[in-house]
Amino acid sequence: MAAERVQEIFSSDTFRVYVNPDPLGTELGGTLKNIMAIAAGVCDGMQLGTNAKAGLLTRALPEMIRMGAFLGAQAETFFGLSGMGDLIATCDSPLSRNYQVGFGLAHGKTIEQILADLEGTAEGLNTTNVVAAIAKKESIPMPITRQVFLLTKGKTTPIQSVQNLMDRDLKWEFEDLDFSS
Repeated sequence: MAAERVQEIFSSDTFRVYVNPDPLGTELGGTLKNIMAIAAGVCDGMQLGTNAKAGLLTRALPEMIRMGAFLGAQAETFFGLSGMGDLIATCDSPLSRNYQVGFGLAHGKTIEQILADLEGTAEGLNTTNVVAAIAKKESIPMPITRQVFLLTKGKTTPIQSVQNLMDRDLKWEFEDLDFSS
């Protein structure tokens, strides 16, 4: 298998490579986490604390899985490096452009002001628009994405977004995810 050969070539004492049979899920994990990085930047910018951010990231993963599974990815992929691993790394890095967008929004900056100072592209902005549209059309529960979308469009404030997430109906933690297969 070509992937296993590449794994052998690139693996070393300081760099570990894994093979994954789900290229779509791998790509989606690296894409969907950008939306969550905007939310994480807001969380940190508002100084909501470690527990709030842990809760946000924990709820971000099922949201990523819901969209990924709808688009044809394997749910298991999101528990790996391109899902959870990339989510943690990007959402905890002030160097992440998407995180910087959220941090700026939490400090009252407009998208235009943030982008004027940003070095590079914050891919999460476009991803948010696309994913929010799919979620709405297909009735896929994506509450974090929805709040990021509203926030980036100037239709809500960071405080209102947090309140909107907290005011959602109570439910079982894994109510909408099927882990039986």
